[in-house]
Amino acid sequence: MKRILVIYILIAVVSGFLFLSLSNYSLGSTKSKMQLHSETFKVGNGYGYQIALEDKVLIIQEYIPILEGKKPFTTAEDAELTANRVITKLLRKESPILTLSELKELQIPEFNSK
Repeated sequence: MKRILVIYILIAVVSGFLFLSLSNYSLGSTKSKMQLHSETFKVGNGYGYQIALEDKVLIIQEYIPILEGKKPFTTAEDAELTANRVITKLLRKESPILTLSELKELQIPEFNSK
């Protein structure tokens, strides 16, 4: 009876390690294996960004979020800062929607003048 219990425990442990090695998680590491990256692009007289997971585009943001109307980012750097904040939120498994205070923290000029 004791041998059978040990065998079941051993099978469970081995199965768990196999599951972890084949999934997106790694034992003893908090670093995700997801390859999220951003890219800025020209939009009219400004810039936008896109966020992709490996080669699949997840988000295309041509205009500054929260602002009324369709106003692109003034600089590629502002678009990149914003995209990086969204990636950080996605990696933390949070909603990618940015708040007014987050855009102010990033010092996006359109939000610091108000």
